[in-house]
Amino acid sequence: MAYQIKQLAELAGVSVRTLRYYDQIDLLKPAWVGENGYRYYDTPQVDRLQQICLYRAMAMPLATIQALLDQPTTQRLAGLEQQYQRLQAERDHLDQLLSLVQTTIQTQREEPNMTDEAKFQAFKNAQLTTNEQQYGPELREKYDAATLEDANAQFANLTASEYQRMQAVERDLLAQLTVALGQTALSTTTATSIYQLHRQWLRFTWPRYTAAMHRGLATMYLADERFQNYYDQRVGVGATALLAKIITDYAHD
Repeated sequence: MAYQIKQLAELAGVSVRTLRYYDQIDLLKPAWVGENGYRYYDTPQVDRLQQICLYRAMAMPLATIQALLDQPTTQRLAGLEQQYQRLQAERDHLDQLLSLVQTTIQTQREEPNMTDEAKFQAFKNAQLTTNEQQYGPELREKYDAATLEDANAQFANLTASEYQRMQAVERDLLAQLTVALGQTALSTTTATSIYQLHRQWLRFTWPRYTAAMHRGLATMYLADERFQNYYDQRVGVGATALLAKIITDYAHD
C-alpha cells in the first residue's frame, strides 16, 4: 500500500516537516513523486522509517542512522544486537539503582538519625541484597555456600576507606581495559596490569584467592550476558571477552 506523505506521517507519529527533511538529506526518499508533486511511500520506505524511528528513540544522530541503514543487513543486525545489549545493561543498572534507592528510603524512614557508619553499612547491605536477587543462583552454581558467605561478609565489613579504594581500583581497571580495547596488538604490560588490577579488585571481597576461582569467574563472565554487559557497557563491546582472555592467560597458581 502506498502512502502520501501526510498519511505516512500520521501512521508513524512524526511530522510532515520531518519527512520532508529526511527526503532533503537523502535519509528517506519517497518511492516516487507524482505529477502533482505529491510524495508517495511504499512498503520499503515504511520499513526504513520504522528503523529510523527506532534509532531515533535510542538518541542516535541522523548521520549515524544513515550510515547504519546503508550497511549490509548482517552488519546492521550486528549493530542492533550491540544496542540491545547496551540497553539491557542500562536496564539492569537502573534496576539495581532502584533497589538501592528503595532500600535507602526504607532505612531512613525507620532510622532517620543514623550515623554515617550506619548509613554506609545500610548501603552495602542493599548492594548485597541486590546482587543476591540478580546473580545469586548463578553464583551458587559456581561457588560453594561457604565461599559466598565469606565473600559477602568481607564486603559487608569493608570500611569506607577500603570501599573507596575498591572503587578506585575498578576505575583504573576500566581505564586500562579501554586502552587495551583500542590496541591492535595487546601489549604484555597492559595485559599484566589489567590482570593485576582485576585480581586486586577481587581481593576486596574474596577472603581466599585462587587462580582456578579467578578463571572460573572469567568463564561466568562469558556465559551470562548480564555479567558480559557489565564491562561491555562501561568500556565497549568486546571488553568482557578481552578481560576473560587475559584472566585465562595470566591466572595460574
